[in-house]
Amino acid sequence: MTSSTLPRRQPVTPLNLRQIEVFHAIMVAGSLSEAGRMLCVSQPAISRVLSTIESRLHFALFDRERGRLHPTPEAHRLFAEVRPILDGVGRFNAVAASLAEHGDGKLSIVSSPSYSEWLMPRAIQRFRHRHPTVRVHYRPLPFDALLPFVAQGQADLCIASMPPPEGSELRAREIGQGNIMCAVPRGHPLADVDEVRVDDIRGSTLIGYGSDTPFGRLSAQFLTSERGMLAPDIEIRSTPEAMALVREGVGVALMESFGYTPDGAGDIVLKPIRPALNHKIYLIHARQQAMSTLARGFVATLAHLLARNPE
Repeated sequence: MTSSTLPRRQPVTPLNLRQIEVFHAIMVAGSLSEAGRMLCVSQPAISRVLSTIESRLHFALFDRERGRLHPTPEAHRLFAEVRPILDGVGRFNAVAASLAEHGDGKLSIVSSPSYSEWLMPRAIQRFRHRHPTVRVHYRPLPFDALLPFVAQGQADLCIASMPPPEGSELRAREIGQGNIMCAVPRGHPLADVDEVRVDDIRGSTLIGYGSDTPFGRLSAQFLTSERGMLAPDIEIRSTPEAMALVREGVGVALMESFGYTPDGAGDIVLKPIRPALNHKIYLIHARQQAMSTLARGFVATLAHLLARNPE
């Protein structure tokens, strides 16, 4: 018979992972019943899968003799290729389980500097207590640097005092709200008043925020009275700088209620202001990318802290 008259072989139908797993189990166990016990299925189910496998391959994988299975040379050849496949499946499942529990094992967070003294450290501490193997990269940045950092994919999430502008490629959601307080040095005349009004501050050194900062725009609402706008004597950019100056007795400053913790104020006395002024806290992340399991877990930890305002 010439080559032109040889019968044409039928094309092989590829096996799926379950069929490969069954073949592997039969080779390891040596019988259909033991393979069924390995895979927690019945012997007839294993037999049906084996029949399908051989039908798809168009050749026998086992010779049946006196109720026992003997692998064919083709079966031995295929068995040599099975281990790397199942190892890959095992690694896939391990990674999937790790992602479900811990994400990819690292979390990058940025925030307004105002939250770097108490809120973010406390949230990170609690989060790490629950997820001790997760690496956290945290960086406080000024608002004009925060948004590009997130937009470029360099941070998983951002906590800020203002939302991004309309039409931004970033998504914002309000996750909490705090109050504005007045921080004064211990022993300062304002330390004995119940509430601080803007005209009470006149005559004291005011540590204020740049008008181009989110907190500067917010505090301007309080610093304006019938006597006009009260301009800062010392201009800074964020709450940690203001706290350091107040601790040194330089002057008084407006503070965000989540920018400090009262029991850690030390030489600072914190006073409510009138009229009261609230500030919103925003979660910001990339619009086109869903937050990871880790990021959602951190936000849940943060939301729990925000629910108990340390005013």
